[in-house]
Amino acid sequence: MMRRSYDSDDVVFATALAASAHAIHSQLEAAKFQVQHTKASNTRKLEPYRAPQGGPIRKPSTKETTTRSSSFVRPTVSLAEEQRQKQTSIWGLRSSDAKADAWEKAQIAKIRKRYEKMHSQIQAWENEKKLREKHQMERKKDELEQRKSRNLKHYYSKIARIDHIAGGARAQVDEKRKHEESIVKQKARKMRSTGKTPVTCFCF
Repeated sequence: MMRRSYDSDDVVFATALAASAHAIHSQLEAAKFQVQHTKASNTRKLEPYRAPQGGPIRKPSTKETTTRSSSFVRPTVSLAEEQRQKQTSIWGLRSSDAKADAWEKAQIAKIRKRYEKMHSQIQAWENEKKLREKHQMERKKDELEQRKSRNLKHYYSKIARIDHIAGGARAQVDEKRKHEESIVKQKARKMRSTGKTPVTCFCF
């Protein structure tokens, strides 16, 4: 039961980390898209006007010039004023790009800080699990050593008992052998003294 709970905690932790990583990745992609969109808009503003292609350039006639002049009166602006307005527009666009770059760097720094925090959490989780597994392994190793010691003691006890039983059996066999040999020797002395062969009795 404890092992099953231990595995479920690991799954929950891994799922939470994956969800956080996906959310941070989405934020990073959105930030990059916004910066690219801002730069693209500024680039389009800086593009000069290009005349349409596909025809020879002809000088307008006096009649056309008069007609256009009568329908549209262009305000008189000096060349210096045009240059100043153009320069101001360029500086404004550059300032916008600089703000976008600064915003991009700040957002990426925040996102990377979050990822670093997640890496730290993963490292702490990894260290904790490895340390727990090491302690379990050492505890099992100690249990095995204790079991091995108990098994050795039990083994030596059994061996000692077997040696004791075998030694007692040998002693009994040797004692019976000596007793029978003693009987045979007594009968042999009697034969020598009487000259008669003793009667052998087979008793069951």
